[in-house]
Amino acid sequence: MAERQEVTLEKAISSIRTAADELSPDEFIDYSVILDVHLNWALEELSPEDQYEFLSSLKEVLESHEELAKSIAWDLIIVLLPFLDSPLPKTSEIAEAIIAHSAQTGNPREVYIKVLQGLSSLAWASETESEEEEEEEEDAEHSGDEEDQPEPTLRDNPQEDPALHAQHTLKRFSNLLSALAAVHPRISTRVPSKFLSAELSTLLIAFTKAVETVEGSAITGVVEQLLSFLKVVRPQLALARRASSINRPPLPPRTSTARSVAPTATADMEAQLQARLIGSFLTHVLSGYLLRTKRQAPPKPEQTEPEDHSQVHPAMRALGGGEERGLEIGWAGKYDEEVLRPNKSKVPGGRTPIDVEREGRDAQSNVKAAVDEISFMCERLGLKTEELLEVCQSSKGDGLSDDDEDDHSEIPAPKTASEIPLSKQGALFLLAHRLSMHPTETPTHLQIYPHHSEIAEAFMIYSGGSAHPAIIDAILFLGALFLETGGLGDIPESSDAFFIYLQIFSVISTNASSPQQRFLANNHVARCLRAHPSEAVRLAYVRDTLEHCPFESVKAAVVGILKDEIVHATTPVQRTGASVPSTPINILGTPLGLSEIFDVLFPDMDAVFAKNDWKTFKEVHPCIAATLNLYLLLLLNADLRHRLGVDAKFREKVEMRFVQPIRKRLEGFKEKESQEGGMNVAMLGITFERVEEAEKGIHDD
Repeated sequence: MAERQEVTLEKAISSIRTAADELSPDEFIDYSVILDVHLNWALEELSPEDQYEFLSSLKEVLESHEELAKSIAWDLIIVLLPFLDSPLPKTSEIAEAIIAHSAQTGNPREVYIKVLQGLSSLAWASETESEEEEEEEEDAEHSGDEEDQPEPTLRDNPQEDPALHAQHTLKRFSNLLSALAAVHPRISTRVPSKFLSAELSTLLIAFTKAVETVEGSAITGVVEQLLSFLKVVRPQLALARRASSINRPPLPPRTSTARSVAPTATADMEAQLQARLIGSFLTHVLSGYLLRTKRQAPPKPEQTEPEDHSQVHPAMRALGGGEERGLEIGWAGKYDEEVLRPNKSKVPGGRTPIDVEREGRDAQSNVKAAVDEISFMCERLGLKTEELLEVCQSSKGDGLSDDDEDDHSEIPAPKTASEIPLSKQGALFLLAHRLSMHPTETPTHLQIYPHHSEIAEAFMIYSGGSAHPAIIDAILFLGALFLETGGLGDIPESSDAFFIYLQIFSVISTNASSPQQRFLANNHVARCLRAHPSEAVRLAYVRDTLEHCPFESVKAAVVGILKDEIVHATTPVQRTGASVPSTPINILGTPLGLSEIFDVLFPDMDAVFAKNDWKTFKEVHPCIAATLNLYLLLLLNADLRHRLGVDAKFREKVEMRFVQPIRKRLEGFKEKESQEGGMNVAMLGITFERVEEAEKGIHDD
């Protein structure tokens, strides 16, 4: 202990210089031991300024002893990483320079192994963030493998601030990635794909851990670094951004730096393996990036009425808290604004929640740019649209649960390109982004049936993707695109299959966290319903939903669609060759349509309220409000009343079954709701007053 106290900066510098002069290159192990001791001492005992002086001297020693520097380069990679955390910029910079020099001059395979070890050992979560997890692990039962030692992690200051810890870890990751980019081209091997598979697996694990802990803006930077690294691994990818504007033949595949030249067939297979490995890696990165990136939840607007989540499907509920995960590119919204409803998607003179969403997406130009880059790269790597579509249509997952998708998943060392799987979610995002770039060029054979229906079921039913904004965005965009370009397609004979498809979007229309997604989902249901050639099926869907759907919010959405269908069925249209507009022949524009669904559209509310008036009202309020608004429309429009048979007898029946049972309970509901601070009953009361006024103004012939 006394000897250690006598060590000074000058003595430490003299020691590493003398040892470098006296030891032969063959004794590099001895020098590594001496250097490790002094570096650990410098890290613990010296100030940042003195650390800089020590590292400067070390850099001079390495530059003047080339053979020694090459021999110990593998050891320097890891031991210098803690110096990157120095608060003094020049100390951190000189540590970076030594790490870079080691990667460029050291034995390639030895440096390669150490870099991968460093990437695997990065501790993305600080000690304070992981304390609860560690306590739970200590309390958990052992698996029986008590002798296994935990993998070492690069955590030198476990008590530091989580934000500062994340910053330091990102810096270490960046330097290790730069070192890997420097050493990768230097490895001579006949099978580069084995090395590529190992490093991509390591990078995917590191990226997944980073996404779980690091803030969103920093994750975009990590993605950009990974893309830059891939351009070093496969140089022709550097032309990806210019591929659409420069007409030039593709560059030949990167070949091994080994002296022996492999046969052409083997070289082609190797090139295909490397391309597929990178393509698979990109789909997994894209999946993790859009599904798991942290984002700050926008401030919620003041609500005039309390939110009632009692009828929200668990898979559709918001993730909660002030922090949310997942990024949304806005494929569906952009298609709606530019193709389906150009110049009609914005409310003039007002700023709606949808406008706020648009502004938020526009502000994320760096996210869009990163996804653009990934899409260009995958296209250049040969990932075909047909394959992406096939992956998306499959109801089978990646062998991982939804929560564990891409979590520490490794890309195995394959023998053929066909063995390498794509990320299912990544394929969906890639397909949506690719088609969104040129929507007018979408093949017309892509239709709702069988293509989009299988995709929607695969992700929204079998894979539980309904809670992720990016998945909903992609599903909505592809649905709108396929319906516009190819139509419904080969509709199944069974109406149940059609109903299930529509119900997927009915749930989105009521429970998605995004206002624009709710609108677009509702619009998609209406468009699909109107496109179905069978009036009986369209009417049956409305009846089936109102009679059997357990979610009142979904029922309310369907009542809204019914109102649109009635208006559409009773509005004259100009037909080709006709001199005057005519009303389409549609069962929903006749008294028969309403009579078929009367009992489920206007249920006996005395029976509905039989058990618990107030609790039941809170559950069924959305559907009551939607139905009452539809009824008000019928009362106010004389033409609709005559066409649909809304005569005195019809209105009397509605009054007795539906209106009066609710009206007589309104005062009691007001007292109950006043205790909870809501406005549902008050708004409903205003609608009842309008209904009463409309009824007084009707004079039947």
